[in-house]
Amino acid sequence: MEEAWLTLQGDLNRNMQFEQLQVLFTASKLLVLDREGRQILHIPKQNVENIRLIEALGGGYLVASTAKGPVEILRFTEMHLDSCRKALSRVEQWVSKDSFTTDKRNDLKDRNKTCAHCGRVMRSAKDSCMRCNRKWSTVSHLLQRSRAYSASMIVMGIIVILTVLVSLAPPYIIKWIIDGISAPVGMGGVSSHLLWMSGLLAGIYILQALLQMIEGYTAISIGGRFLGELRRDMFHALMKQSMRFFDNRQVSQYIGRINQDTDTIKDFMSQGIVHLTSQLLSALFILGMLFYLDWRMTLMILIPLPPLGLFVMRLWPKVREMWYSQWQSSIHVQNMVGEALQGIRIIKAFSKENDEKERFDKANSRFVNRMISIQNLWMFMTPVLTLFISLFVALIWFAGGRKVLEGGMTVGTLSAYATYLIMFFGPVKWLAQSASWINEVLGSAERIFEVIHTPAEVTDDEEAQPLSKVRGEIRYNHVGFGYAQDRRILHGIDLHIAPGEMIGLIGPSGAGKSTLIHLLCRFYDPDEGEILLDGRRLSSIRQEELRKNIGVVFQETFLFDGTIAQNIAYGNPEAEAQDIIQAAMTANAHDFICRLPHGYETKVGERGHRLSGGERQRIAIARAVLLDPPILILDEATSSVDVETEAAIQEAMDKVIQGRTTIVIAHRLSTLQRADRLLVLEGGRLVESGSHEELLNRGGVYHRLLHAAQGASGREVWIPMQEVAR
Repeated sequence: MEEAWLTLQGDLNRNMQFEQLQVLFTASKLLVLDREGRQILHIPKQNVENIRLIEALGGGYLVASTAKGPVEILRFTEMHLDSCRKALSRVEQWVSKDSFTTDKRNDLKDRNKTCAHCGRVMRSAKDSCMRCNRKWSTVSHLLQRSRAYSASMIVMGIIVILTVLVSLAPPYIIKWIIDGISAPVGMGGVSSHLLWMSGLLAGIYILQALLQMIEGYTAISIGGRFLGELRRDMFHALMKQSMRFFDNRQVSQYIGRINQDTDTIKDFMSQGIVHLTSQLLSALFILGMLFYLDWRMTLMILIPLPPLGLFVMRLWPKVREMWYSQWQSSIHVQNMVGEALQGIRIIKAFSKENDEKERFDKANSRFVNRMISIQNLWMFMTPVLTLFISLFVALIWFAGGRKVLEGGMTVGTLSAYATYLIMFFGPVKWLAQSASWINEVLGSAERIFEVIHTPAEVTDDEEAQPLSKVRGEIRYNHVGFGYAQDRRILHGIDLHIAPGEMIGLIGPSGAGKSTLIHLLCRFYDPDEGEILLDGRRLSSIRQEELRKNIGVVFQETFLFDGTIAQNIAYGNPEAEAQDIIQAAMTANAHDFICRLPHGYETKVGERGHRLSGGERQRIAIARAVLLDPPILILDEATSSVDVETEAAIQEAMDKVIQGRTTIVIAHRLSTLQRADRLLVLEGGRLVESGSHEELLNRGGVYHRLLHAAQGASGREVWIPMQEVAR
């Protein structure tokens, strides 16, 4: 069998059931294999005319065009979409060239992706190798952020040093007590010595407890403030990102980053850094005491420490990969729960509860297995380290006992030495086991700083100025745009909208209608050309100022979990109650709001689920009206209301749009006939422009869309929804 130069993964079969599939490309053919490696499709290369990637909501599929017609070769969810995008150019070369070089360096197999520096397989989904990633850069960022708490950390450091020093005193005091008891002196002297030493020991314990209380209070204060700062900066960083940032990522993962990863860092700052510092200092100070008591025996116990340190360092990269894999599984479970709960109605409507349970169980089992794997590693190390320590303690008792018998050491010194030895191996054991915990902290910090330091794609010019009074003149100058580099949506759009003009946008699905208004709102920046508002480039206007002057009502209405009044006043929180009511009346929402038990104080629930679709849309219209913007955008804003309600809204909107630049995407003729001008988009290009009558008489795309729904009735009432949906 020929060796495959490219393997692409899929996870859906033609029945839309989850099944692991593979497409293998060899020099002369492509093969589709199931999870057992059985061949289910074979197409010789000479029969393939082209291969297309068709993207859909939540995934996509590959289609091969052959002389006998199109053949679907692979279907997949979003997790495999990026790898197929990257492979597409190589696949096109394979189809077009009679002689194709299968250079393994260009192999795009995800599971065989190797690091250019160390040559090892990169098992993570990240672009950087887990072994070669600069851990010190993450540590450096943590240290830089810690500077704001330098005074508190200096105080905590002094307390930690004092606590460690105080903890060294009890074994030595016990040595004095034992030596005093065993010394050949009178009972009176022994009793007095015993009383003083016991009192001193009690005082040391009290001081140690007080220092630990102060240390804990200081550490918790630092950790809490650090947590608040990290969460604030992460949320602010997410808020400044463009829509493209969220288009290319699973948004729910950032909930885990803001909550779980910051909690991990908080624990490190409030407890971990104290333990790490105290354990290191304890090991050093105790080692000094061991050398002081008997340097020969101390040298003997240090012999195995270098091999132990080397073993931990060798284990470090593996542990880091394991923690990252566990985090990936955890995020996958979290995303699956979020998706299932958001789509619970669809799940129940299609009776897919058992399928979703099975899918969750598989993901959860993968997470549990990875968690158990990393825990087993440390469960193995703990008994080994404990045995290691116990054997050395036994050896010291033997060697020290011989010295006592030979008169080279007192019983008190031997007792103190054995106690210090146990104390010394405590930090050594803790530091050896901390590799797992430190890797978890570094992984969390790396993911946090990845969010915080990701530059915003849509930025304002350095000299960007606020807007003065907006007239509403809009100009598109040869604007081109694509959501992905290989998927251009708009091509060379030239458009001028006069102040106060009402524009209607119409076109087939995917024509670029919504994209056109997304660019005006600067959710994205054009790939080519520019957009002007009142003669100023949008990038020269502060984004906040720009969007305050644009009121938008989207087809997919989103309401926040609050009251109706709070949702209407979202864009203008200082609005008076009378203004809120007036906006609701304009949107024909006042009557249904008053019929609710709590009126404007009615809670709408998460995403507004306690209201109907039409009610939610009227609240959204009222929200835009209250903003009182000079530019108003209605993206299928009346699609979820009945004809009677739409007529009432349109009557009110006729008053609202006076003196405003208005852009309407609509599918109802009643809405389009009110526009001053209709713009028809097809294939990402502006193909027609004019009034309703002009475009009908022209007999072009608009005429075709309008008459496609007439059927036998002959009435021009609707434009087909499927033709104008986004």
